[in-house]
Amino acid sequence: MAEKQLCSGVFWILSDNNDLSNYKILMFGIPCDTNGNPLNIRSIELNSKSGNTYNHKKLWESEVKNNNKYRPHNKKEYNYYPRGRVEISHNRAVIFLNPNINKQEIIDELKSEFGLVNNIPEIRIKNDGSIHYKCFLD
Repeated sequence: MAEKQLCSGVFWILSDNNDLSNYKILMFGIPCDTNGNPLNIRSIELNSKSGNTYNHKKLWESEVKNNNKYRPHNKKEYNYYPRGRVEISHNRAVIFLNPNINKQEIIDELKSEFGLVNNIPEIRIKNDGSIHYKCFLD
């Protein structure tokens, strides 16, 4: 199986089960190098204050909320589902996430989907229980 492109970006864990027994990862990745520098133009505008990544709320409003592809999840607000982001710099990755989704199965899938496996030697997991990442599980 081909190695996935290294990406930074944001994600949600879409599930209506409190035990997350049935979930789907919704990710918006930005192809980058091991320093986190974007590699090409994206079809979705980078909408964070810094201009080099995505803002969860703005992205949900522009790409998910009115898109039938994401039904029935698109009827919820951006902060309903547990979420997080992957940041890459200096050959290191940090996965920031709601503590409720810090489960090995989810972490392994995120590492794979964001192309961190075999591309980044150091990956840190940062539980963020702040209001910024609150969701229906809290």
